[in-house]
Amino acid sequence: MESKSARTPDVRYLALGAVAAFLYGSTVFSLFFAMPLQTSWSRGGYRAFFLSLSVALAGTAGWLLWQFRGLPLGGPGGFLLMLSLPAGLAAAMALSNAGFLAGLPLVYRIMVGSLVIVAVSLPSVYSLFANADVQEFLMRGIEETTRTMDAVGGEGYAGSVLRSSLEPKALLTSARRVVADGFAAVLFAATFLGHWMGSRAAGPDSPGSRKVPALSAFMVPGSLIWAFLGSWSAVLAVRLPFVAALRGAPLLEALAWNAALAASFCYLVQGLGILRHFMERFAPTGPLRWTGILLVILLLFNVTTGVWTAGALTVLGATETWIPYRISKGVQE
Repeated sequence: MESKSARTPDVRYLALGAVAAFLYGSTVFSLFFAMPLQTSWSRGGYRAFFLSLSVALAGTAGWLLWQFRGLPLGGPGGFLLMLSLPAGLAAAMALSNAGFLAGLPLVYRIMVGSLVIVAVSLPSVYSLFANADVQEFLMRGIEETTRTMDAVGGEGYAGSVLRSSLEPKALLTSARRVVADGFAAVLFAATFLGHWMGSRAAGPDSPGSRKVPALSAFMVPGSLIWAFLGSWSAVLAVRLPFVAALRGAPLLEALAWNAALAASFCYLVQGLGILRHFMERFAPTGPLRWTGILLVILLLFNVTTGVWTAGALTVLGATETWIPYRISKGVQE
């Protein structure tokens, strides 16, 4: 049900649109562009969402034109690419809130929504990589980096090994593969976090916030375990020689990695939810409830411990399919 403020221009929703434009312009937090838009939807419905979106897209377009003093690298195509990402994130958020998907669990609604941003952005990303100006720009950056690292490596055997491993064209090819193997998964994670955090930020009294579980109660649907196991099996299968020799092997590998990473992210969040549940149980009040989670998040973003921490949390979340770590299962929404 929409509030009265959703039917009339409200400065709060205009401000949330400005925050969304700022997040995209910050580059570091650009994937959280849709989070303030989800807050608007949770508080005021679709009218508030579109009011915030109009401000956000206008602010983003103006910022891009100011930053590049005109059209960015790649001309009109590059400009449309940069606008397609925030527009796609907003469309993904709108679809995940759609009434005809209300019967699906939260994770599946966001998966459906994230397909929109992938479909909108993927062709633009590949066309941008194929653009001669963009390739020249990337090659210059890679060559400057390799020259710096080459100077660090020095002469002798160690230096020659370093130089042979830093061939610019090979690095560009590797960068393309990394983008292909994780592009959809990253956008899914951004859509998921934007939806969940945006809904929770709307406040406990908002209609949208009540539809999203707290972290300690979050659980993915039980059927997702088959996608998790199947996608990681596919990642291993594409390593087999007879599969790797197929013409479509790169596409199969990209599909397998994106599916595996997206499913793993869901179980990583569930693993965080299990930790949060036990912290609430053993420390109902006080700073320990949040400092423990913050410590785990810091470990996730640490270069040395990040992969191990993510793996442990993912396994913890996935094994709850068979081991009831939480006596009270919470909400599986």
